[in-house]
Amino acid sequence: MVTFTLPKLLRRLCRYHPEAFYRLFFACAAQAIKDVLKQPRHLGGQCGFFGMLQTWTQDLRLHPHIHFVIPAIGIGKDGAIRRPRSPKWLAYGEVFASRLKTLLLKAIEKQGMLPVDRIRSLWSIGWNCDVENFGSGENSIKYLGGYLFKGPLSDSRILSSDERSVRISIKDRKSGKRHPLQIDGVEFVRRYLQHALPSGFHRIRYYGFLHCRSRQKLKTIREQLGVDRRAVDKNPPEPIEPKPMLCPRCRQPMLFVGHQSRAPPWKRSIARIWRAQTAA
Repeated sequence: MVTFTLPKLLRRLCRYHPEAFYRLFFACAAQAIKDVLKQPRHLGGQCGFFGMLQTWTQDLRLHPHIHFVIPAIGIGKDGAIRRPRSPKWLAYGEVFASRLKTLLLKAIEKQGMLPVDRIRSLWSIGWNCDVENFGSGENSIKYLGGYLFKGPLSDSRILSSDERSVRISIKDRKSGKRHPLQIDGVEFVRRYLQHALPSGFHRIRYYGFLHCRSRQKLKTIREQLGVDRRAVDKNPPEPIEPKPMLCPRCRQPMLFVGHQSRAPPWKRSIARIWRAQTAA
């Protein structure tokens, strides 16, 4: 997985020009990966990958970065498979970061998004790119799936709320421990809404031989790798019946009686809030 993180000086563009700048960020980051990996010393062929945009931190502050999941395989001009020299490594993060800085700053200057002095200061600082080996890639997809479907804040992290503030749970990355954070109501709404993407904007994008228009190239790669997608287990395991939900009060299995409209987040069935309300 390759993760590009924007410098703080560029986050102003994410607030005031989100659609144009996020599209530019995606395009330049993808091109940076293509330019680096097509070099013979890294991969030496056309790569395929997909990326997901994430814009938040644990305390809902703006922190735009894109996670790219890249298979360690490519396809050369002759149609043959290309592999990296080391099966555990593609390239150093500094190489990707340097290429992104060149592409993105030139594009920003060309479109006039920032004054010249601000762009000059961005050339003089180091940019961040993290490269991590996730093995088969299953864990990386699970990791990104959680961010994709849960959004900036899941229900389980909301501890309490009232007319003036919201209290949420945040996790310390270094210690792994959780502690509460109380945010003013207006500030909470401001932080949350800055992660709302423009209408029709795609958070996930596919490139190279993983793009929908490159199905023939992907088919060629699968044939060379000996992957048969039609192979299906003739004796699939029987589905496991889920355990019945127990009533939190009498601890007896609950019965399904019908549907109800979804309650607001602060009234949903979070164990701590529910018990506090029933006890009162």
